[in-house]
Amino acid sequence: MKYYELLELYKKKELKEEQRKMVERDIERHEAISEYLFEKEEEDILQDPGEMQADSEIQPARKEKNAADDFTKRVNRAIRRAFLKMGAAVCAVTLIVVLLILFVLPHVVSSFYYDPSRIVGESSNGGTTNQMSLDLAVYTELALPGAYRDNVQVEDRGYGNYDINIYQSVSRSGEFHHVAGQVEKDALRLYDINLLNMPSANRFGWFQMNMDREDTLTEQVEKGVGSFAYTPESKEQSAEYLNLLDDNRYYLAYVTLDKILSYEDFIGFKEKYADRAADIWCVPRTAEGIYMPVGRPADLGFYVQRGQSSTLEWDREKYPNLILWSFDDPSEWDEVEEKIKDETFAAEHVAVMLDYMSEQDEFLKMTGQQAGETYAEAADYIRENGLQVYGFACVADKETLLEMNEEEEVFGICTEERY
Repeated sequence: MKYYELLELYKKKELKEEQRKMVERDIERHEAISEYLFEKEEEDILQDPGEMQADSEIQPARKEKNAADDFTKRVNRAIRRAFLKMGAAVCAVTLIVVLLILFVLPHVVSSFYYDPSRIVGESSNGGTTNQMSLDLAVYTELALPGAYRDNVQVEDRGYGNYDINIYQSVSRSGEFHHVAGQVEKDALRLYDINLLNMPSANRFGWFQMNMDREDTLTEQVEKGVGSFAYTPESKEQSAEYLNLLDDNRYYLAYVTLDKILSYEDFIGFKEKYADRAADIWCVPRTAEGIYMPVGRPADLGFYVQRGQSSTLEWDREKYPNLILWSFDDPSEWDEVEEKIKDETFAAEHVAVMLDYMSEQDEFLKMTGQQAGETYAEAADYIRENGLQVYGFACVADKETLLEMNEEEEVFGICTEERY
């Protein structure tokens, strides 16, 4: 058996007592010899000149030369060893710093800013929802009928910088308007700035009018009550305007109701046009009296009829029914359409959306809005007062809008070509 194999058995404690003792004696002998040689080497290096001179008398020339050479070699080895250790340490530190800069620092910096790529939900089939997709879905439903967006693809460039692509899922005109942009340290830059443009504050005739009064909008205008700022100013002007529209196009229409309706009455009115108008978006009161909300859109609403569903996921326990039209099973569609007709259910749905948006300060600042307190106040108002509807938006053709304009409940209609 080779001695190396014997040592391996010794490490594994598989030797007999006699062999173990023999190996231990050998190890002790080797340690003693190594220690002696090390001390001898130190003595040779540190040997004083007197001793070296005595040695040189024995072998003058060669002894002196060998001693000098040995000393030089030992010093060189010591220096080389020190440099190697220092070089290895410097390389290790440099590598660690580089790796931190490449892989850790970008994420550390990003953690201080809005992260549109953060995963906020995962579906049973493995699909995921990122932060900006959910934020945009809630925000555009609340404030931007006709510009609903719920699909944002994000590429993380590090240090709080992201490339984004916002996709349009459904189009009434057959043209899809996808928009690219960037999020850079809480600043949103879109390559089409019109995507998130707020509609005019007076798109509904009740803008700056007293909603606490029981008389109709027509009566208030005739009496000169409030600050009426709306075009068209009458049902007749609406008809003239609508007659100029293209017969073969669909339009996003803002319909001002002449009288503020209860939610039940509004649903009854909506049902008459359910088969001819799409994406019906209801606008309830969110404050008392005459108001001009500061820091948020003038009109906030929600869909009571949708032409498409989403597949978003989120914390459903914290925000139940946040995205009402989001489900994997198409059979749930009819159930949702029935639920939204109930005022209690609908009021809580829109209040939850307002709750959610009130907590998204970083997103709101990127879109030019102030902090979310005003959204929270709107949620409180709806929970306390229910849904009092003063207008709605929908997608419809010229013929349908002309017919709708003749309804007793309607004050006026204006349109835009968002679809």
